[in-house]
Amino acid sequence: MPYKSRIKTLEESHRLVENQLFQLEKSNGDPEKIKKLRETKEKYFSELRLMNRAQWDHDHERVDLDDDR
Repeated sequence: MPYKSRIKTLEESHRLVENQLFQLEKSNGDPEKIKKLRETKEKYFSELRLMNRAQWDHDHERVDLDDDR
């Protein structure tokens, strides 16, 4: 639960940068700006992967071995 809000923020940021990048590439925009947007998109994606992994680890850190012996 602690990572979910950050994951949502990163997903939204990644999506927005992706849309900006698509529009710039479609209109043959400034190559320097395109390069920076690609770097930003990659940074968001990398952090998103880390947060998803951290959330998964958090969700699965406890194993309930409810043994009724």
